[in-house]
Amino acid sequence: MPGTEIAVVNGARLEYRREGNGDRTAVILHGGHMSAGCRFGEQSFIQAGCSVLVVSRPGYGRTDPGAGPSAPEFVVRLAALCASLGVADATAVGISLGARSALTLAVYAPGLVRDVILMCPTSFRPWPGPRTRRVARGAFNPVAEHLTWGTVHALLRRDPGRYLPRMVADLSTLPGDEVVRRLGGDRQRVVDFLLTCRSGSGFMIDLRPPTDVTTRVSQPVLILATRNDGSVSWEHPAHLAATLPQAQLTEVATPSHLLWLGEGSDQTAVAIGQFLGSG
Repeated sequence: MPGTEIAVVNGARLEYRREGNGDRTAVILHGGHMSAGCRFGEQSFIQAGCSVLVVSRPGYGRTDPGAGPSAPEFVVRLAALCASLGVADATAVGISLGARSALTLAVYAPGLVRDVILMCPTSFRPWPGPRTRRVARGAFNPVAEHLTWGTVHALLRRDPGRYLPRMVADLSTLPGDEVVRRLGGDRQRVVDFLLTCRSGSGFMIDLRPPTDVTTRVSQPVLILATRNDGSVSWEHPAHLAATLPQAQLTEVATPSHLLWLGEGSDQTAVAIGQFLGSG
């Protein structure tokens, strides 16, 4: 994918992208259906003075499939990649399903990870529900996912005003039309984001049972979430806040799962800046 690079670490391919020139690095692990080529969510970290290292998780983009969404094999390779790139004293950032990998990286590479930021995070509790899981296995398996996303991309290119409300409705507890209204000037950014989404084999990997490392995380953790999230329910960030040893849960008022877009996104940026500054 344009703008990304490939490194072979311990015999496996990792895809990554670097931006910014800050002394501190945010290692960003995106959620489902996203790879390192998706330019989304990192601007708050660059504005806070960080460089960013965005890495595709197992099965996404050009990164080789790993053993699971929070498998130590992947984060050990990731830590080795960071060492080869001169990244140290980093903030591990986990977005949605990427939260599991970020927390696992913090446990297996404590010398690398200073602190952790989780955005709209999925915990290690079961996710998604049985019905959604069955639908996902049909729509996002490696054979069907290009047809699924091809249809989504075609509809958005044809008539975003008509189809965007239907697509963002899955990301919010609010009606789709209201979400689009509250997105305001960020509507096109959501369209651009959805046009970069692909599942590869990554989402099927994400559906495997994760290894819960919650109680082993020793670093400070900032958790950002909204009760309007229709993709990951509030119980997941609340559970993480209750079980992580050093966690701070901050509620923001964004209209959807996409915490850096629309009304309330300024709260997300402020919370990130304050947390990084205090660190």
